[in-house]
Amino acid sequence: MALSTRQLTRRDFTRTALALGAGTALGLTAPTAARAAAVPAGSDWLAALPDAAPLARLTLPGTHDTCSLYGGPITQTQTLSVPDQLTAGIRFLDIRCRAINGVFAIHHSQFFQNIFFGDVLNDCQAFLAQHPGETLLMRVKQEYSTVSDTDFAAIFADYQNRWPGLLWTQNRIPSLGEVRGRVVLLADNRGLPGIGWNGPLTDLEDDYDIGTIFDFTGRKWPEVAAHLDAARAATDPQRLFLTFTSSSGWGLWPRQASDALNPRLAGYLGALPHSARPVLGTVPMDFATPTSPAALYALNFGA
Repeated sequence: MALSTRQLTRRDFTRTALALGAGTALGLTAPTAARAAAVPAGSDWLAALPDAAPLARLTLPGTHDTCSLYGGPITQTQTLSVPDQLTAGIRFLDIRCRAINGVFAIHHSQFFQNIFFGDVLNDCQAFLAQHPGETLLMRVKQEYSTVSDTDFAAIFADYQNRWPGLLWTQNRIPSLGEVRGRVVLLADNRGLPGIGWNGPLTDLEDDYDIGTIFDFTGRKWPEVAAHLDAARAATDPQRLFLTFTSSSGWGLWPRQASDALNPRLAGYLGALPHSARPVLGTVPMDFATPTSPAALYALNFGA
């Protein structure tokens, strides 16, 4: 089912959401064959960019709730594993950690995602060992636990000690060359090192709880488009824009929202002057596919 880029009416959206409930993937696709010739493969695309490039002045595809593959349609936001996401070109990971018995179990709300933080770090380390020209950004947030900031930070420090040299934890936006082969930490919990999640170095659009299916029709996409426009207009290499294209709400599952938003994002990308290499910052999505990240990272190559 094709979706136009016009604003959906309530009737249109309800009909579309019902039709897409089975999970049809729509919208973002890899560049056309003519453009793709100038674009590296998803596993090595950052390696083709100059060391001097500030991370804030790149277009980086990411995933929202990166590890949320389980829990049913209300909870699931992805279908690809972390290694498959990285191979596809995803470079921002959104990791939600439940502190329990001295370790981090990865959760989406109350649902354990059958993976621990150490598994995620192993996946990242293995990928970067094979692709040393790449870098990853990782948000770490406490989820479904209420330990103190001090206790959460102590568990994190234990992981940091067990994976020495993997995490880059300075509170500034680095150049690409500084962090090749490493994971740049975005700290969404007080007491953690790294770049503060909602601090002076970041500019966020993450209106994730839309309310109802009817509120979604005229609210989420205009917010996304306006924030992408702001990222394009920005010039500060120490200001990282993050625009989440994900949302959910009452009567609105993540898959339905994704299937309605992704065609609009595809239309937005298609209208950009690609040869000017517009910068959109970091763009986390739900239900990334093996080809969807290329639609974003191709902008770094004028394709």
